[in-house]
Amino acid sequence: MVSADDLPTGQVTGTTAEPAAAGPGAAAVAPRPRSAQDPPNDHAVLTGRLPRTGLPAETQPDAQTQPDAQTMTAAETEPSAEAPPAAEAEPGEQTVPAQRTDYPSRAEPARLIARFRRARDWTVAASYQFFLAGTLLAVAAGAVLRFATPSHLWLDESLTVGIASRPVPDLLQALRHDGSPPLYYLLLHVWISVFGDGDIAVRALSGVLSLATLPLAWLAGRYVGRAATALGNGGPSAEQRVGLVALLLFACSPYAIRYGSETRMYSLVVLLVLVFGFAAVRALNRPDLPRLAALTLATAALVYTHYWTFLVVFTVAAFLLLQARRREHYRRPALRAFVAMAASAVLFAPWMPVFLFQMLHTGTPWAPRVQAQVLLDTVFDWAGPQSTGALLGIILLGGALIGLTARPLGGELHVKISGRAPGRYLAAIWLAPLVLAYFVNMFGGSAYAERYTGIALPAYLLLAALGIAQLPVHRAFVAVVVVASISGLLGGYQLARTERTQAGEIANRIADLARPGDVVAYCPDQLGPAVHRAIQRRGDIDIREIVYADEAGPALVDWVDYADRMKRANGAAFAAEVNDLAGPDHAVLLVRADGYRFLEGACAVLSDQLASLRDRALQVEKRDLYEGASLERFSTLR
Repeated sequence: MVSADDLPTGQVTGTTAEPAAAGPGAAAVAPRPRSAQDPPNDHAVLTGRLPRTGLPAETQPDAQTQPDAQTMTAAETEPSAEAPPAAEAEPGEQTVPAQRTDYPSRAEPARLIARFRRARDWTVAASYQFFLAGTLLAVAAGAVLRFATPSHLWLDESLTVGIASRPVPDLLQALRHDGSPPLYYLLLHVWISVFGDGDIAVRALSGVLSLATLPLAWLAGRYVGRAATALGNGGPSAEQRVGLVALLLFACSPYAIRYGSETRMYSLVVLLVLVFGFAAVRALNRPDLPRLAALTLATAALVYTHYWTFLVVFTVAAFLLLQARRREHYRRPALRAFVAMAASAVLFAPWMPVFLFQMLHTGTPWAPRVQAQVLLDTVFDWAGPQSTGALLGIILLGGALIGLTARPLGGELHVKISGRAPGRYLAAIWLAPLVLAYFVNMFGGSAYAERYTGIALPAYLLLAALGIAQLPVHRAFVAVVVVASISGLLGGYQLARTERTQAGEIANRIADLARPGDVVAYCPDQLGPAVHRAIQRRGDIDIREIVYADEAGPALVDWVDYADRMKRANGAAFAAEVNDLAGPDHAVLLVRADGYRFLEGACAVLSDQLASLRDRALQVEKRDLYEGASLERFSTLR
């Protein structure tokens, strides 16, 4: 808005003085001086434009030529009853039209302008309060959703609880056959000893770890904004805006909500990636012994949590070596940080024999190979279900592109295709580990799963937060933040409230059908842990359980040489084994799902073989869930 005080000297927004008419007797009327108390012209305030007058620009009265109020004559200060008529103009002279004198009183526009200003000030103050309240509400909603899932534990969760519930020596031995590092399982072991092994209790650990990421995300966002401003790629309020957006994106992230409500290590991975990032930055800023030791511990904690974190560590290590070579003044802190990260190998050494055994014998035989498009799919998988994920995915991807290439310049964004710091560094930590994971999947056979990609989520969300905060129009900034938060919460709600497995439904049906001594068979073995846990928690079912091609029993899955073992197994032979175990007086209940890798049609053969010996009846139909399965009952022998 423009006021009279904002105008350059010589431009007056009030009514200009009427020029003196030529001729004798014409009273000279000097222009009235504008005082500080006079209200500015309302048209100029509301539109920012000066009103036109009948005078040429060079004859406009100048503030420096205004007569002093104390020296004005009585004729100048006292209005005449009636102005004399203007003399007729001589031929060739230009006449200046007389100004209107029937303008409304100055008091009425002044009151309107004062009301407008008060309303504007109240709106600005209220909008800030509303935005702050909305931020707190969104964070609270995201926090609640992390503890609000009604689903039963599915395969991976049941396996995790089954391993963590064992004594520590047995826990470590079970991990040798599972293929995972031990840190999260040891934390869950302690957690279970305090809070028990109920579904809500064991999931609460992941929820707490996910909530712990929120203050770190806010601090990381503020640091990114401060770095952008210091490098000339951020506005004066970038630190506050990036911190706020980062907090909201992490709180409302469908991925963070989904795995904050699951008994797995992925929330811990996201938390430790942020901790690792802070430790690396602090060590680079001042590479003293305490900070380097903290970096070593953070690196070791990462690789003890999930093996995909090696990809992040390798990416950062390569960056440090590259910077040490390119920038001589940066060489010493970069090399010290690299050595600190490498020193984590000493802490990892006790686990190295188990790690090597797992790499040779476990792996992820259930995972197919993926296409390069999976890198883009990952971004939209992070954004949640398709109903809301498409919108949030576009917002986050657009924000990431702005954070990588643009900086605010006046009311516009100035784009640099080659990228700007710190966006370039965040983009590298986001993309490089995923590209490495893709090549490992293509040539090494390791799984590429959306849940593993949390290693790159923090860098991506921070980059998107930087880009959204760079939007030069405040209304656009607020609108994008609101839409991203709402769509994220809606997607997180769908993921948190969706049933993930039919284990509870099948266990309840088994409880209704089974008689003491009946046999429950699982094909494939991966259906065993979730259903077995649900049956055990009921405590009122006396049955015998047997698992296809797995002597470990239904509580765990033995992943050692899994593919070879499944290929050697035979559905018809297992059907004969199950039939003999049940005998003529007991029924068989088959928990079955087709389509698992390396089993081909083994489970269908098993069902058909049993049906040739006993009457078959479908009890639970398989539904389209993350872990769906059917239940078939085979009666006593005919």
